[in-house]
Amino acid sequence: MSRKLVLAIVQDQDASRVVDALVADNLGATRINTHGGFLKRGNATLLVGVDADEVDRVIQIIDENCQARVSTEEGVTVSAGTVFVLGVAEFLRL
Repeated sequence: MSRKLVLAIVQDQDASRVVDALVADNLGATRINTHGGFLKRGNATLLVGVDADEVDRVIQIIDENCQARVSTEEGVTVSAGTVFVLGVAEFLRL
């Protein structure tokens, strides 16, 4: 079975809701609080290790629990998040 690492960078306001939804669907997630990007705002990087056939479900959960926002100070729209799907040779749950 092929394994994947879903690495998602989401807005800080959405991160807890995303993690809760992933856990409710029996998918584990690790949250790392991060900063960066154009506006240098707080965000969260989520790491989710799954079988390849679960990737679409993870992305759907992230999409359903995040939203784009307009930054009032800069007047720009901040995307809901960015998702990377990486191949993993192996992962172990200990």
